[in-house]
This record gives sequence, structure tokens and C-alpha cells, in this order.
Amino acid sequence: MKTWNVMLVDHDKLFSAALGTLISGGPFRVCHHAANVDDAQSAIGQGVEPDLIVVALGEGAGEDVGGVKRLRGATGARIVVLADTIADRTLSLSLKAGADAYLNKSMSSESLLRALQLVMLGEVVYPTHVASLLIANANEHPTPERIQPANNELSKREVQILRCLLAGQSNKAIARNLHITESTVKMHFKNVMRKINAQNRTQAAVWAIQNGLSPLMSA
Repeated sequence: MKTWNVMLVDHDKLFSAALGTLISGGPFRVCHHAANVDDAQSAIGQGVEPDLIVVALGEGAGEDVGGVKRLRGATGARIVVLADTIADRTLSLSLKAGADAYLNKSMSSESLLRALQLVMLGEVVYPTHVASLLIANANEHPTPERIQPANNELSKREVQILRCLLAGQSNKAIARNLHITESTVKMHFKNVMRKINAQNRTQAAVWAIQNGLSPLMSA
């Protein structure tokens, strides 16, 4: 079984210890506890190499979310934001900062472990009702016939790929939906990321929403 090293970032030592106990023993191994983002960055600079970083938001959520962006620039690890409550603004900021998931601390242990595993498999994870809000927001804007990113225009197929991403589909599901191979999906994703200057699927989804794309459930 593959094991992923996890760094926990939380000023609450009791919560951090409890979370560490919860996720340890399966495919995850806690390799470092950090009190805040600065400590996390320092540990990374000193050689700690986590595969996954879980950032628990405190009362100063805005500052913590800003720290997520700094972490994204310092490591290629997957980043999960764990919040007390689901706030649309904090969610949006987290996604734009490069977080790969936005989860609620009150979710069940089974759901949390499943979400963390999905994140490590390359998925973007956020609460179902929040996803619905994002989709509703996308549906309020008509899909433009021509999407013009920073450098090159997206092809019709690339737009379809992004719309499937908004529908929460995996690469395999997108391939099945569009009747193409999974390797072709990955090739299109690579081209899309380059054209819109996105570093991950999360940023691509945010870009798609901001540019009026709606989810594509079936081709």
C-alpha cells in the first residue's frame, strides 16, 4: 500500500494531535506538525517533504488563506484547507490560492479520509452544496462562443474538457463522456493549463467559472 506523508498546520495542538491520530494508520503518515504557515514553510525549507499539507483555518482565516498561496509556491504537495464553517468567500480565496480541497472540520472521519484519498488521486474536493453554488453561479452566465485566455484561444474540445471538470468528472469519466481516450483527455488538460496559466485542476475550475462556463454532464 502506498503511504503519503502528511504535514498538519494548526495552532490548536489538541485538534492537530487528534487529527493526526485519526488519519494515521492507513495510507497516511503524519510527518510533521506545524503551528502556522510560517512554521510549515520553515520545515519545508529545512528538508521536510510532505505529500499532503492539511491547513486548519483559525479565526484569522484571511491570513491563513494567504498562507496557502505561499505554501503553494514553496511545495508541490497537495494542499487541503480544513475550515470550521463553509464560507463562500474563504472557499473562493482558498481555491484561487491553489488549495486542492476545502473541507469542513465537522465532517465524519470516514468522509474526511475518503476526501483526502481523492485529493491524493488528483481530484479537487469541496462540499457538495458548495459545488452546487458554484455550478449555479456558472449557469447564470451564458457560455461564450469564443473563450479568449491570456495567450491562445481554447478549442471546442478544450472548452468541453473544462465544462466536464466543473461537473466534477474524473479523467476516466470525461473520456467516457466525450468518447475519447483517457490519454487524450490528459493531453487536452495539459494544453488548457498552459493556455490559461493554471497550475492545477482547481485553478482551471475557478478560471472556467469566472469565464462563464457551465458544467457539462453529458456530451
